[in-house]
Amino acid sequence: MLSKKNIPRLILTAGTLIVSVGILMILVYRQREALLEYEWQIRLFPIAASFLLFGLALLLVVGIWAWMMRYVGVKIGILRHFQHIAISNLSKRIPGTVWYIASRAQFYKDDGVPRRKTALISGVEMTVSVIAGILVSLGFGLSIILRYKISPWVFVLALLLSSAVLHPKVLDWGLKRLGVDTHLFRYPALISWVIGYTIVWIVGGTILFAISNIFWPLGFGSLGYIIGSWALVGALTNILFFAPSNLGITEVGLSLLLSNIMPASVAVIISIAARILLFLYEIFWALAALTPNLWKNKPK
Repeated sequence: MLSKKNIPRLILTAGTLIVSVGILMILVYRQREALLEYEWQIRLFPIAASFLLFGLALLLVVGIWAWMMRYVGVKIGILRHFQHIAISNLSKRIPGTVWYIASRAQFYKDDGVPRRKTALISGVEMTVSVIAGILVSLGFGLSIILRYKISPWVFVLALLLSSAVLHPKVLDWGLKRLGVDTHLFRYPALISWVIGYTIVWIVGGTILFAISNIFWPLGFGSLGYIIGSWALVGALTNILFFAPSNLGITEVGLSLLLSNIMPASVAVIISIAARILLFLYEIFWALAALTPNLWKNKPK
């Protein structure tokens, strides 16, 4: 039985879920004509593959995040980290990344972690993700960047700013403001986190590849293009920190890029289906995170 202390957490989770579902319904309603006109032919194996890959990506994210938090002295069990990440992921569907960070900070506050510390490490995580996303975009999506004549200065500026934010002196200054011992961050850890998130981006693109094969058969020769498209759209969305990315910008970008290797109508269906399936996977893992044994996993 849950204690009164956990009631605000449940209210926050339920509210986030309701708002996220509402936004998803708006997206589906906007694309209702394309959804109704499509001749549905669904392949089941790619669905299972995308679900398993999503679980793998989630575990990677939780592992990297737990490493980051322990690096600044937050000693919480890995299951507790999984719970916080899985549930707060739902708030990513709400326009503006600030809601995701705010909900995560509130969850960790219940475990005695100051909101400002959680917010700071969330900023580190986001910066690491942006750098990794840009690297994957350049590695797998360079042809896309050249084709659409996207200014390379966008990526150069983002890399410079992100690298400045991740400079150990900058991070230590932020921790000092929170009353934490300085000189904690070192380049080996920062580089390891970037490598970890590079893998996360690649797995994410592979998830999109699996979802694409649910509706349109693609050979593995298209995998690199799909990964590049996923990373490029995701990196640009992350760079636009406060943009309402959950109101269809991501779907439009993916539809445009996927239409180069499949009919435009199918590309639209895949971009919408990816949004729906990923949201369903997030709900599944959020519900799994609400199991009683995880509630008992208190800070060590």
